Amino acid sequence: MILTSRGGPDYGPGPFGLSGSAYPAGVTTPVSGPPRPAASPVDLVRATRSDRAVLSNLGQLYRHDLSEGMGLLPNADGTFNNRRLDAFFVADDPTARGWLIRVAGQTAGFVLTHADDAGGHTGGQVLGDFFVVRALRRTGVGMTAAVAVMRARPGRWTVGFQDYNRGARAFWTRVATAVAGENWSLEHRPVPGKPELPPDSWLTIVDVSAGDLSGTGPATAPSAGDTSR
Repeated sequence: MILTSRGGPDYGPGPFGLSGSAYPAGVTTPVSGPPRPAASPVDLVRATRSDRAVLSNLGQLYRHDLSEGMGLLPNADGTFNNRRLDAFFVADDPTARGWLIRVAGQTAGFVLTHADDAGGHTGGQVLGDFFVVRALRRTGVGMTAAVAVMRARPGRWTVGFQDYNRGARAFWTRVATAVAGENWSLEHRPVPGKPELPPDSWLTIVDVSAGDLSGTGPATAPSAGDTSR
């Protein structure tokens, strides 16, 4: 454990050689961690039901991440529920699409989308689930993947998230700006059937411009800013 002190005659130099905020003598200063994994190239590979094992494993990491903000606890067997991923496996929605995010050849996350015809708008898409492993967050990987998936299906896109999921609002508004400039809106909506929960945030991008996304090729969409998810 690293302890800090206001300093004094019995303390050594501070972490930056400055007085007044020194560590006690004999207490080491923090050391930096190991280097991060490579953050490029980013590949998006279409997922199929045969990818059940890897998607299920990533889905557990994803739900664990969400458990802090959403107050979720695991089941008795130590696993978390993931109903949308379950629906993807059984082909409950024929419009559902999934991608594995790979970075420098390594598994790094996943994306799930499905069609959205709500409100009389046909041809819209919902980005329902999005996950990047922690070691590659704030490296541009999440931005690259999100932008590429949206540009693969031009038109209207909707993303739901929770404001109490730290960093989600900042990340998704940056994505929206990257693909559509200022042509997007953000609103709160109640959670259907769960009035006790805080409202969800829904970001609607009116018109995403086209871009390239091959089944196994690099996600060449521009990367900008830090990722939070």
